[in-house]
Amino acid sequence: MSTDLEKYLKKNRSKLDVEWPDDSSIWEGVKQKLKTARTGTRKSNRRMILVRARNIAAIILIALLAGYVINDLIHDNNPGKRSLAVIDSGLAKKEREYKRLIKYKKEEIGAFDEIDNLIINELIEELNTLDTIYNTVMNDLRENGYNEKIVNTVFDTYEKKIRILELIILETNKPENDENKKSTYL
Repeated sequence: MSTDLEKYLKKNRSKLDVEWPDDSSIWEGVKQKLKTARTGTRKSNRRMILVRARNIAAIILIALLAGYVINDLIHDNNPGKRSLAVIDSGLAKKEREYKRLIKYKKEEIGAFDEIDNLIINELIEELNTLDTIYNTVMNDLRENGYNEKIVNTVFDTYEKKIRILELIILETNKPENDENKKSTYL
């Protein structure tokens, strides 16, 4: 193989040994490549336009989906997460007032664990029952949407909680001696 290469080099030595490049042959090669590129560019331009259009459509689709997800997270419009605040601002205000009053009354009572009274323990069980009813009603609200009966039941549980908490406050503030005296006189 080296003999073939040596023969070629000896034969074409005069063409290969030049100090200056042959500009005309270089430019002819460039012109040929440009001609072939132009005929192929129509096809490649169409293809490039289609690829760009596809990429732009994909970006728009991703932006719309991201906007939808962000909107859903921010506004909580999901019917599975309904509350009275989503339904009506007036209901939300009323609910906040009830919750504030219940919180105030619970703070007034203090810790339920420290209370060792049979009546108070039964009232605390009633509170737990009301909490169960409230959770069930709120689940119904989330699943079924607005229903006036459900909203009335929610506020009814708040009112009952407040009454029970007031009874607990009265029972805890009642002196034990008066209770014992009354039972002996009866």
